[in-house]
Amino acid sequence: MAGHHNCEHHGAAGMSEGRIRISLLLTFGFVALEAFFGVHARSLALLSDAGHNFTDGLALALSWYALWIARKPATSTRTYGYHRVGILAALANAVTLLVIAVFILGEAVQLFVHPQHAQSGPMIGVALLALAMNAGIALGLRKAAVTDLNIRGAYIHMAGDALSAVGVVVAGVVLHFTGWVYADPLVSVLIGLFIIYSSWGIVRETINILLEGTPTGLDVSAMAAAMQAVPGVQGVHDLHVWAISDGMNALSCHLNFLEADTPDAALVVREVKTLLAARFQVTHSTIETECSDCLSHDLYCQLTHPTSDHTYSHEGPCTPEHDH
Repeated sequence: MAGHHNCEHHGAAGMSEGRIRISLLLTFGFVALEAFFGVHARSLALLSDAGHNFTDGLALALSWYALWIARKPATSTRTYGYHRVGILAALANAVTLLVIAVFILGEAVQLFVHPQHAQSGPMIGVALLALAMNAGIALGLRKAAVTDLNIRGAYIHMAGDALSAVGVVVAGVVLHFTGWVYADPLVSVLIGLFIIYSSWGIVRETINILLEGTPTGLDVSAMAAAMQAVPGVQGVHDLHVWAISDGMNALSCHLNFLEADTPDAALVVREVKTLLAARFQVTHSTIETECSDCLSHDLYCQLTHPTSDHTYSHEGPCTPEHDH
């Protein structure tokens, strides 16, 4: 059964890689076209959209690299494999977007102070092409983005550019029919604010994963209560739960048993693992069993530095450790 799921995962990753490669070529080709017309039309909105598209190209390149390297097997120096590369790529993409957004906002302020008359025709024509390209790429990545934070970062880049292109079209239409020169920098401000809004969530989620934080949406108290409700389990302590990558959750803990229950510990542990995978999407768990009179009963283990004068200790387990 596990092998079947792995095949599905690699198949989906392969499809995403192919779509990202095609999207990468289209994006960088279009960036050159949009930048040329942005300079020709003297449109900050068009140039800012080209800059956003360029970061999209970088985002797609990083996402493709992360998908490729994640297939490498675990080694003695990378025991979790290379799944975290996708998280680093998502963080790099989001931070790059924030930097671009600050630059766009700064340039927009300058245009409010010293407005320039942009050419509406090239703005509208190129933005319509951008809308078609970015919307098509975003639709191609949307399904994979639901379960992969790395691809989600690239998807947000492309979806954001599609909305940005809509804004450029609106600015071009307003400029063409009214001559209002502030339409261009106003749209640039809206684009910059949207980029900040869409990127900040990815920054927070990736940092939480890198800090070994609790996976988003996981109720640890409810999970611990469900584990303790399994027949034979007397208590749960030294609980740690984290995400190796987006959607790849892991857990380690100690389970307390009555002395008389320890011969069935392996069956109970198996039932707990099934519960964790089915109800809480924790697919990699390491569980140690102990007798009920062991010293520590704290749900969360308070780790100390090896050089600290205070060390954590408890009585040895009643049975050998049960690993996933």
